[in-house]
Amino acid sequence: MLIANYRLPYSDSFIEVRQSGEPILLYSVEELRGIEGFVIAPFDIAPLTPLVVIPTKGATITEKSCSQKLCSIDCFVKETMPISASYKEDLNRFHDAITSGHFAKLVLARTSRQEHPRQDPESLFFYFCQKYPRAMVMLFDTPHTGTWIMATPEILLEQQKSLLRTMALAGTMPFSEGFPEWSEKNKHEQNIVERYIENIISPFCDQIIKDGPQTVRAGNLMHLRTDFRFHLKSKVSTAELLAKLHPTPAVCGLPKDEAKEFIIKNESIDRKYYSGFAGPLNLNGETHLYVSLRCMNIVDNQYIVYAGGGIMNESVVEEEWKETELKIINRV
Repeated sequence: MLIANYRLPYSDSFIEVRQSGEPILLYSVEELRGIEGFVIAPFDIAPLTPLVVIPTKGATITEKSCSQKLCSIDCFVKETMPISASYKEDLNRFHDAITSGHFAKLVLARTSRQEHPRQDPESLFFYFCQKYPRAMVMLFDTPHTGTWIMATPEILLEQQKSLLRTMALAGTMPFSEGFPEWSEKNKHEQNIVERYIENIISPFCDQIIKDGPQTVRAGNLMHLRTDFRFHLKSKVSTAELLAKLHPTPAVCGLPKDEAKEFIIKNESIDRKYYSGFAGPLNLNGETHLYVSLRCMNIVDNQYIVYAGGGIMNESVVEEEWKETELKIINRV
């Protein structure tokens, strides 16, 4: 059985997708043209991590209430950990590549693993729905991807009728009331992502409505976000635009293709479906694809939590580790 649940931000209900047939396996984002279904894309599409689509044809699709009891959560990280040697080595490699002028930005990811008796993934999904009302909460389970759950704040691409929306999201701080003072590093990082997204979508549309940057809350964290709304030109497909957007600088770096290759070769972890994208594509005429952030991969009794942060010229290892710790601890 192919399984997907998703709860849109601020919604009191979720969509349950159950498919007893076979998934569609794709090996490029462009192949999504004309596809309908629940999409699960990895950071790097490869033979062991294909782009998986749970097709809607023949599936049981049900809207259900999110009003479920919270499960007991005992299996997650609750305290900060010392900086690992592998992370420090990775960061030094990434920082050297930036200071030498090869990249404007790179995103370094890491994992935190916890062992605990396996809990019902759907109970965790309801927990995330109640804890993160502002996020897109998703649970999916297929033979090719394994079991993942996430509460992500970042839209890759949404479409309702002819109107499309994407965003530039970068910078991280602990949540606080009032007007936060963002560091120059955070503002610089967000500006790089914003300019990149605007340059990517400009050839695909005649006019862009831009709103931001503004401070937004995501759980116990805050980010800087700029929203973009636009209409696609005629004879341009959503799949073409998706191929240009993914992976965004918020999870990869700049220049994009070179940064992606560098990450694959130099990062200690295998990202798999972390920092890819997921969500419904052309389901009932709507698309809600989100960047796969704030992710957890459940493997038997292991809970593998993923987090990353943008490395810039100004980056300091202690501060970057602290940012990923905030993302991991505030996941639950």
